[in-house]
Amino acid sequence: MNFQKKGPHFNGSLMNFTITFRQSHTSNFFAVKNSSSKNHLKHKSFRVAFKLINLFLFLFLTSACTTDPATQFSQIKIGMEKDQVIGLMESPQRTLRWKGKDRWTYIFYKDQIRNEKEVEFLEGFVTYVGDIQKPIISAEEKDLRNHQSNAELEKYYQNQMKNSSQNTFQKYEDQTKGTNEIRYVPQFKPIE
Repeated sequence: MNFQKKGPHFNGSLMNFTITFRQSHTSNFFAVKNSSSKNHLKHKSFRVAFKLINLFLFLFLTSACTTDPATQFSQIKIGMEKDQVIGLMESPQRTLRWKGKDRWTYIFYKDQIRNEKEVEFLEGFVTYVGDIQKPIISAEEKDLRNHQSNAELEKYYQNQMKNSSQNTFQKYEDQTKGTNEIRYVPQFKPIE
């Protein structure tokens, strides 16, 4: 069965299509043949151009939406809530909860330099914004101080135990011998 159908208008001209129905043993299908190859090429080039325009438009719009993370981070102020910070910077790369405070760390690159910034929250509100807070002394130095302090305490308690055990033994010996008690020795007056 063959018949011709007039296609849609394209650049002011009609496109002619021939639709052929074929029957096979397993399925029915139809094939579309374009009787005008010039219009077919125009239609194909229009689709390619349309796809390229959409691609460039998409890339332009998505690149216009990105903002420098350093600029976004500078907009965080003390007193803001967690939701507001997430709205500006999205989720942090690291989180830490310590001594009742939440610390969020953001890592971003500016001019190929890695920046790590921190936001600290207390009861859901920003209390600190800036560089990562470094401890005054390093962990190794803190361990050394703790080791020295523990050694001094151990020496003190060993001396206490030694002294107390010596005192305990001395008290026991005095009790058993009776040397710890003041003995009453009567004084007799001579008889005259």
